[in-house]
Amino acid sequence: MKKNLLFIAIAFLMGMGGTMAQSKPGRVCGTMEYLQEQLKNDPAMRSRMEQIEQQTQNYILSNAANRSTAVISIPVVFHVLYSTNNTTQNVPDARILEQLHVLNLDYSHTNADAGNAPAPFLAVAANTNIQFCLAQQDPGGAATTGIIRKQTATTSFSQNNAVKFNAQGGDDAWNSAKYMNVWICNLGGGLLGYAQFPGGTASTDGIVVLNESVGGPAAVGTMAPYDLGRTLTHEVGHWLNLSHIWGDANCGNDQVGDTPTQQTSNFGCPTYPHVTCSNGPNGDMFMNYMDYVDDGCMNMFTAGQSTRSNALFAAGGARVGITTSQGCVAVGGVCGTPTNLSAQAITSSGASLYWTAVSGGTTYYIQYRVSGTTTWTPVNTTNTSIALTGLTANTTYDYRVSAFCSTTYGAYTAINTFTTAATTGCGVPAVLSITGITPTKATFNLGAVSGATKYNVSYRISGNTAWLSKTVTTTTVALTNLFSATVYNYRVRAYCTAWGAYSAIQNFTTSPLPTACTGVDYYESNNTLAAAATIAPNTNIYPLISSATDKDYFKVTTTSAAPKLKVDVDGLPGDYDVQLYLSSTGALLSSSANASTTPEQIIYNTATAGTVYKVYVFGYGGAFSAANCYHLRVSTSASNFREMGSHVEQNGQAGIMSLYPNPANDQLNINLLSDKNQTSMVNVVDMLGRTVLNIQKALTEGANKLNVDLGNLQNGIYSVSVNINGKNVMQKLVIQKN
Repeated sequence: MKKNLLFIAIAFLMGMGGTMAQSKPGRVCGTMEYLQEQLKNDPAMRSRMEQIEQQTQNYILSNAANRSTAVISIPVVFHVLYSTNNTTQNVPDARILEQLHVLNLDYSHTNADAGNAPAPFLAVAANTNIQFCLAQQDPGGAATTGIIRKQTATTSFSQNNAVKFNAQGGDDAWNSAKYMNVWICNLGGGLLGYAQFPGGTASTDGIVVLNESVGGPAAVGTMAPYDLGRTLTHEVGHWLNLSHIWGDANCGNDQVGDTPTQQTSNFGCPTYPHVTCSNGPNGDMFMNYMDYVDDGCMNMFTAGQSTRSNALFAAGGARVGITTSQGCVAVGGVCGTPTNLSAQAITSSGASLYWTAVSGGTTYYIQYRVSGTTTWTPVNTTNTSIALTGLTANTTYDYRVSAFCSTTYGAYTAINTFTTAATTGCGVPAVLSITGITPTKATFNLGAVSGATKYNVSYRISGNTAWLSKTVTTTTVALTNLFSATVYNYRVRAYCTAWGAYSAIQNFTTSPLPTACTGVDYYESNNTLAAAATIAPNTNIYPLISSATDKDYFKVTTTSAAPKLKVDVDGLPGDYDVQLYLSSTGALLSSSANASTTPEQIIYNTATAGTVYKVYVFGYGGAFSAANCYHLRVSTSASNFREMGSHVEQNGQAGIMSLYPNPANDQLNINLLSDKNQTSMVNVVDMLGRTVLNIQKALTEGANKLNVDLGNLQNGIYSVSVNINGKNVMQKLVIQKN
């Protein structure tokens, strides 16, 4: 648990804002840079923010055990600015309404993906007790839709606040003490949005978001993967006094006690756990809305973040005026809740839901899920019924409905249920036998089902929750890339006019890997980089290169606990070489190409956690043996592997050059890894700095093996240098003749 140190947040905000100009691709929030500019132009803002922080800390201390559950309603006005020359920037009502819906779901922890957080983080996930409505009265008390649309000659806005002023091509803010202003516009510079922390100037208070990011699951934006409305969720978090979860510093402090310390921002969809700053075993809370991950991977605020935001609306809070705003007061009354829910026309894969219309209701929002699960699927319609498809046979579903009346949302109904019909007309196939079980493969032989056109086998490692699946049109299903000595669960089903029911879950166990060569290759076919066979790290395997054209590719994944890599290939029946590739790009990272049957080794201490690497073993000059295996072991470690023999890692790039043998006698082999076809000079220099050998060599892209005659050189210590790949690579050489 992190300590809530008074005012340290201000120090971070003022000192670390410049870190937000990220060159890394992904979500770019401009809030911190914007804050830096505000503090420079308005020195008194520092004092106001310190006072707000003092009140926040006092509120947190007094409400640590009894967090308020009163709902705070915030009226929102959307200022939509669109270019005269580009009306596509004029975001339609459907996306704005869906965006508002996303805000309400995210801030109440009723979002469809709320249950996707890992269990340790789900335990602190919270409803913030903050909700949002479209403004129904403007500052003068007149009725409004809460959406202002304005054409502008400005084609793109930036963080200079021009979008917030009529005179600068934007639109003036409404009274920020009573409304939350959101400006939707075309933002330049790769920005998704920026927000103003409490304590800033009233005339600029609010949030600016990129028009393409506005929307939600039922009316998506146009800026994938930032098209599900989570940009505004994130920026509203700043408006509610929440910092980025990493504290805008290396292992910084976001002033929230139940969020783990993390090193920096996360992008994309990281794999759990992602451990940094010694925050294991659970690692970063990257699914928090205040991180930088893709919209589809964000799903929670914490109780601590809720308390910090709620402080703004308590007595003395910086945004307490919102609580007396009349902006959310419905002109025509509140929106009711649908009644008379029913599910009809239920089949094995679908159902139609019906309800009674709500007076004034214009749109209805439906959520459904498999009973007993936590993840809702959202859909919406302007009708009083909706057809659901793609459901699973013989399964009970929950569903609920809410209405939207012009400017406000009604409450969801109580949860109702229905059960899909069992599949008829397609029997359950039997597994007559499982043959060909090896350490990496198995074949299922199924009993034919009358009328079936295809069959599916789902399988998983026993104890896992995720199933893998393979579908064929025959009654034989071959599974490959299995792990050795491992118990697998499996189930099978057949397809007639629809998928039939799965069979009961059963088990099979793969064979253990042999401890010596058996003359059988369990990993074929793995002759291309794309078809690389999966192997477990720190395991001895004995593959074959059985012909002059046979090539062996393997893939292995590092972990956060052991990200360093070492590849050992020995017991060679011929002159075999090895190369290491990065799976995601196919980039060649390192190679080892010793002469004859000398063992090969690659040490790659710059490998990263959670990354797939591929190992390529091949016979030099077509070397192979159909009867004799070689030994391969890919080892992983938490600490760097130490170099043994001639392999080196230098200049941040493993295996550019290696020497063998070293000490040498009359002959020296030099292995060079070239990133292109090039000509390079090999220089041998003695201890007095004199060049005693100077050889020009033509290199091809990839691994190169050079032979150098040392017959004219005396015993002693020399240095061998090569200018290659834009680097001057140097190694020590010892010549020791008998």
